[in-house]
Amino acid sequence: MSRRQQHEAGSDTGAGLISTIAGLLVFLALLLFATQTLIALYARSATTSAAYEAARLVAGARTSHDTTPVPDDARAHAESTVRSQLGAFGDRVELDWSTSTWDTVALTVRARPPSFLWDSLRGSGAPRIERTVRVRVEQMQ
Repeated sequence: MSRRQQHEAGSDTGAGLISTIAGLLVFLALLLFATQTLIALYARSATTSAAYEAARLVAGARTSHDTTPVPDDARAHAESTVRSQLGAFGDRVELDWSTSTWDTVALTVRARPPSFLWDSLRGSGAPRIERTVRVRVEQMQ
């Protein structure tokens, strides 16, 4: 093989490097946004579960529901349960018991889902979590 033929054969060395790097960056960006979506969906599911558990604890509390629909000691225990179930995310949730009636305990949970994206990439981000859970009060007969 002549020297000229060797030079022509090696002229496309490294030609796919730019497209490979671009493809890898696109893949990593899609993976980042997919992970962000999964974390937001998990936060919604965990928040709904914790809210239901808290409402169930208050509705089934062995205290009198005669003076207030949501007894203070049961509410305090339920709120600490929600915050412990949600971990660090539990410190950022807002719990609202104001729609409770004498027959049902209602808990509305509002929170901003966790995010690990920078503000410039996140934009408005995932919509706020707002869940209302209603549980009937257990009457002792």
